[in-house]
Amino acid sequence: MAKKIFITITCLFIGLSVIFYVSQYDKVVSLTDTKETTKEPVKKEVKKEKKQKKLPGNVNDWELLLVNEQHKIKEEPKNLKELPDGHKVDSRIYDSYLSLVDGAKKAGFELTVISAYRSVAEQEAIVERDTEENLYQGVPEDEAKEKAMEYLTVPGLSEHHTGLALDVLDVNWYQEGKMLEEGFGETEAGKWLGENACHYGFIIRYQKGKEKITGINYEPWHIRYVGKENAEYMTKNHLVLEEYVDQLKK
Repeated sequence: MAKKIFITITCLFIGLSVIFYVSQYDKVVSLTDTKETTKEPVKKEVKKEKKQKKLPGNVNDWELLLVNEQHKIKEEPKNLKELPDGHKVDSRIYDSYLSLVDGAKKAGFELTVISAYRSVAEQEAIVERDTEENLYQGVPEDEAKEKAMEYLTVPGLSEHHTGLALDVLDVNWYQEGKMLEEGFGETEAGKWLGENACHYGFIIRYQKGKEKITGINYEPWHIRYVGKENAEYMTKNHLVLEEYVDQLKK
């Protein structure tokens, strides 16, 4: 009888030990799972923060319209507004350009527009005119148009069709008989334009050293409206429009 009681007590003791061990193991496992689940959202949040790029623009913004050798203009602007000198621009950049002119004047420079909005038909006429001029000067017929196109773009591929671009020079430079020449970028007016146009929403569209990207030679006189925040970001980071648009697409 005593032996049976001893065996029963022993079994009960073993059973209780097993129950206690299992309950403690479950607690440890649940605590571990809780810690792991609380850590996962933190990791995900960190990853999300790393992926987010804080760029001021949106690839579909009207002021970031890209027109180049690969992107032909689909529709010419209808909302044009005439500047005081008779040239036309997109009405949405009218005030910004006049602010740029005023800023230049305060800095001691007087800007004059050489070219602004041009229709596709006008571009075709310019190509023909410059080709004829080269022929008149004795340039061989098979080279005349190629020479004309060194600083011209194919009709339909010119930024001037957008109404967002202008060719501007300093009046003093212009009155000296100089025109759209790279040397303008080395003048005080050209340097001011390159450094300060961004504060009014404009960039020097065709930068030196970026010819392979833009497909256009360096043009320190050609300014393009992209919006103030975009322009300041692009100027600070030495980006041309093609590079900036690529960043926005990522």
